[in-house]
Amino acid sequence: MITLILKATIALLIFYAFYRLFLMKERMFGFNRFFLIFALCFSLMVPFLQVNFSFHIGEDLFPEKVPAAFSSEISSGNDTSPPQSWQQGRVEAPLPAQSDTVVPWNTLLMGIYLSGLFFFLVRFIIQLEQLMRMIRNNLTLKANDCTYVLLRENTLPFTFLHFLFVDKASFQYKTIEKEILFHELTHIRQRHSWDILFVEVLKVVFWFNPVFLLYKKAMQLNHEFLADAAVITKFRNKAAYQWLLFHKISGNEAALSISSPFNFSATKRRLIMMGHSSAYLKTMMFKSISVILAGFLMVFLSSGQSSFERTQQNHTANDYEQILASAFKEGNPFELELNKLDLPALRSAYLSMDEQEKQKSTSFPFFDALAFEKLEALQHAYPEVKTSIYFERPPDKKNIQDDVFDRWKNTKNISFTIDDREIKETDLNDYQPADFALFSVRETEEKGFLKKAAYQVTLLTHEYYNEKYYKSRKIVHSIEAEYPNDFRVRVDYWLKQAAKMEEKFSSFIPSNFEASIFHHLRLIDYTQEDIENMNRKKNDSDNTFPVLIFSNAGKKVSRTFLPGI
Repeated sequence: MITLILKATIALLIFYAFYRLFLMKERMFGFNRFFLIFALCFSLMVPFLQVNFSFHIGEDLFPEKVPAAFSSEISSGNDTSPPQSWQQGRVEAPLPAQSDTVVPWNTLLMGIYLSGLFFFLVRFIIQLEQLMRMIRNNLTLKANDCTYVLLRENTLPFTFLHFLFVDKASFQYKTIEKEILFHELTHIRQRHSWDILFVEVLKVVFWFNPVFLLYKKAMQLNHEFLADAAVITKFRNKAAYQWLLFHKISGNEAALSISSPFNFSATKRRLIMMGHSSAYLKTMMFKSISVILAGFLMVFLSSGQSSFERTQQNHTANDYEQILASAFKEGNPFELELNKLDLPALRSAYLSMDEQEKQKSTSFPFFDALAFEKLEALQHAYPEVKTSIYFERPPDKKNIQDDVFDRWKNTKNISFTIDDREIKETDLNDYQPADFALFSVRETEEKGFLKKAAYQVTLLTHEYYNEKYYKSRKIVHSIEAEYPNDFRVRVDYWLKQAAKMEEKFSSFIPSNFEASIFHHLRLIDYTQEDIENMNRKKNDSDNTFPVLIFSNAGKKVSRTFLPGI
């Protein structure tokens, strides 16, 4: 919403600046009236428009991809195997956590906006009621073009909708100059009050934005230019009318801002404009530039994106990977240190990508509002809490011994695949053992009576290995927090993906899983000495998730369950 308001404000300011610098100085009052109304309507709509050569930015905050592997050694810092005690019913009590107070900024800002909206709406209604009361409490007289409201107060004429408010005594004794009456009747005939009512409603809705006040003043002044031009065209005595305006400056002006008063404050500018003339080519040029300006704003402020923005977006996708890369531990492209990560910049780069780019980029499924808020709070807990996010590691490379490789080639009951495609046995002669980074051997047929066992040998070249494991999309595997006194807690994030494939893991995934992880890692009591006292049995109805606890320099490993938030 803030982005939409900013875009609309930028458009309003650009249109207004163009009007003040160029259009207001020219005698093109009819076009200027249309321009101001168009600028208001267009600026409010342009953030929602989508031009044909643009595309929409999707904001999928939950990119997901099933991990390729779920197992590793428990003794490593990136363990993946579900502990045996989980399946045996051994569970442990949640660690004590402190309350986490979050300021409800959205609610607070909404309350402030609604309070302002109520205040300015009431003020607008009061002004309308004052005009209605003047109409009800005074004598009215209907004419062809208007309804005269005869006021007891001594005031200059002013209009609202089809009502012309005049001093009763001056009207009865016909002392009001005919030029003044014609000026006010022009306001009524050209329906200038509707323009003012329109901008007044916008001022109520967008009471926090002062740019609408600028538009209102510009509209009122242009209305005076229009009425003055009609008077001069009717009576053809410009000098006499200017002299009349000069002597009316000190008159009593109507106080209500939603009416059209005769003695508008910029009388000097009105007098100057009466003596100004504009060349036809000049006015046509400004009109053409206005159309170009509207097209320019449509391209750069619409909800879609131009080809230029597409180029910028691709650059932003690269920035996303660069921001992540800058936070990886030196020498380990699979361990991300949270304290090094620029979270606001990362989120901005992520939201700038389209859906296809998100699916190809490194996984970072923590941009949900609550999860991201908790993640930032956990980052601020550094250095008391040192948090690392681990990504799935590729399998270690394996060397093939020369005699083993020769035995493969000379064995008939072995089939081969290289880089995930089947090959003929003779094709293996084109390779050397050093050409391969990884291999695996799998028995496809068991040995039987008078039957030899059959095997499948899978080989990956170095290039394919790097492409598959290092250049492909990285998936978050686990999250680990380190505390003072060699105390560490790890959460296996891969369980969320495993739960989609195996029902037995689904009970380990509470709602707000990501937010719950970051919440507890920040508030966990790492000074707890007797960890075994925290053990408790997990019930099926528990909204909890498992964690591993490493203490005494990793020599002691315990498990417990933490509640979802």
